[in-house]
Amino acid sequence: MSFDLLEEAWIPVSFSDGESVDLSLRRIFRQADKIRRISCDLPTQSFAVLRVLLAIAHDAIGFRSPDSIIRAAEQGLDTDAIDSYLDRYSDRFDLFHPTRPFMQVATLRTAKGEVSGLEKLISDVPNREQFLTVRAGRGLEVITAADAARWLIHCQAFDPAGIRSGAVGDPEASGGRGYPIGPAWAGQIGGVILHGRSLAETIVYNLAPTRSNPDDRPVWALDEPHTQLREMEPEIPGPLTVLTWQSRRIRLAGDRDGVTGVVLAQGDKMTPQNRRNVEHMTSWRFSEPQTKKHGIDVYMPMKHDPERSGWRGAPHLIQRGLERDGRFQTLPSATIENLSVLQEQLRSHHKVQVEIVGIDYGPQEATVAELVHDQLDLQVALLGTQGAAVRTMVNDAVGLANDCVYALGRLAGNLAAASGDFDGIDGAQNRAKLTAWSMLDAPARDWLASLNADTDTIEAKREWSREIRLRLEELARELVNGCSPAAVIGRKTKHGFLTASKAEAFFHHALRKELPLAYETTPRSSHER
Repeated sequence: MSFDLLEEAWIPVSFSDGESVDLSLRRIFRQADKIRRISCDLPTQSFAVLRVLLAIAHDAIGFRSPDSIIRAAEQGLDTDAIDSYLDRYSDRFDLFHPTRPFMQVATLRTAKGEVSGLEKLISDVPNREQFLTVRAGRGLEVITAADAARWLIHCQAFDPAGIRSGAVGDPEASGGRGYPIGPAWAGQIGGVILHGRSLAETIVYNLAPTRSNPDDRPVWALDEPHTQLREMEPEIPGPLTVLTWQSRRIRLAGDRDGVTGVVLAQGDKMTPQNRRNVEHMTSWRFSEPQTKKHGIDVYMPMKHDPERSGWRGAPHLIQRGLERDGRFQTLPSATIENLSVLQEQLRSHHKVQVEIVGIDYGPQEATVAELVHDQLDLQVALLGTQGAAVRTMVNDAVGLANDCVYALGRLAGNLAAASGDFDGIDGAQNRAKLTAWSMLDAPARDWLASLNADTDTIEAKREWSREIRLRLEELARELVNGCSPAAVIGRKTKHGFLTASKAEAFFHHALRKELPLAYETTPRSSHER
C-alpha cells in the first residue's frame, strides 16, 4: 500500500492569512507564493523538510549562477519545471515503494530480523528520557504515514550519534551492531534559514549558485539506490547531495495505515572540516586546533550556543569576522552572502527573518540535550555592500553589551564578597548576568530590526548605549538595595576592603568607561557658560 508524497498531504504549513493545513509536495510548490512557512512539530523538522524542498527546486531548475537566482526572485519559481521534474521521479517519492522507498533501503534488515520501536525514529522521545515529548502510550506504538515521512527526514538530518542496528551486508557492522559515526549531518551544523514574505521567497533566499556536476544529485535522483553498503569517508559531490545526505540507513515498518517500527542502521559518515563549498546553510569559524592537526586552514560549522540568544550571535551571521594572520575568524553562510548580492540587484527594502536551528547533544553526542531555536528580524538592505559600516557597528554594539553585562555580574559578585559569602560569588554573578541578558533581549531585537543600510551609526550606537545603561542601572539599584547589612558594612577581601557602596562605584565607573555615548549631554548655551 503506497503513500505518495507527491499527492498525499503530509507537510504542515501556515498560509499568509493564518490558515494551517497539510499539503503534498506538488501543492506546496504550486501554492508557495501564498504560504507563509512550513510549520512542523519541531523547528528542526521544518528545517529538514525545507532542505528537501530546496533539493527539489535546485535539481529541477538548476541554479548555476547569481543571475538564475535573481530571475527566480523577480519572476517566481518555475513551477512547470518542478512539476515535470516530480513526474520524472514520481516513483521515488513513495514512502513504501517495494524497491526505492523514499530516503530508505528497501532490503534493510538485521541478522535476527529485529524491528526497533518508534522511539528510535522520533527525536522528541529519546531513549530513557522524554524530551519535548508530544506523544505517549498509543502514540509511540503507531504513527501515521504522514508523521513517519516527516520523522524519517528528520532522522536523516539530526539523528544523534551512538550504536545502531548492524545491517546485513554492512561490512562496518560487527556483532550485530553498527558502531558510532557521529550525529547525522544537520546535527553537526548551526542551521540558518532566511525567511522571505512567502515560502516561494524563502526557497529563493536559501539557494546559492552551484557549479554543474552530474554526480551532485539528491538521493532520489541517483541511478542506483542506496544499499546496506556505506562509505566511512565518502566523496561529497556537492550541495544537492548534502541537502539529502543519507546519514543513516533506514526502513520503516508499516504501511499507509500506520507505521509501527523502524530498522535504523548507520549510513554515510560526513566530517565537518572545510565543507563550506557544499553546505550553504550555516556560518563557519576558523579552528586553530584543526588547522594544526591537518596542516591546512580549517573552518568548522559554527554550531549555535544554547545559552546565548540569537541576537548575540548576529555579527557572525551577517558578516565576516575579524581578520587575523590573513584569515577571517568567522564566515557567514553562503546563503547570507548570496542574499547580499540579491539585495544589490533587486534593491530590496523589506525585512528578512533569520531563523537559527540546531541541536545540542549530550555526552558523546548520543542523546538530545537541547533544541536550539531563535529568530531575528533584519532589514534585507543591511546585508548589502552599503550596510557594511552598520554591520561593523552591530559587532561593536554586541561587544558593548557583553562588557557591560560582565560589569553587572562583577557587581553582584562583589556584593557577595562584601557580605562574606565567598562561596556564593559565582552563583551571584551568573544570576545577575542571566537577568541582564533577559532584560536586554527585547530592546536588542527591536533595535536590530530598525537598522538599515543608511542608518547613522553614531546615533544608533548612542541609542543602544543608552538602552544598556537604562536597563543595567535599574538592575544595579535592585542588587544594591537588596544586599545584606553585612555588605553595607563591608569586610576585607583579597582585593582590599570592600563595601556595597564601593562595589557600586566600581560598577558605575565601568559603565561610564564602556558607554561614553550614553553619558553625553547636550552642550550648554553661551549664556550658561
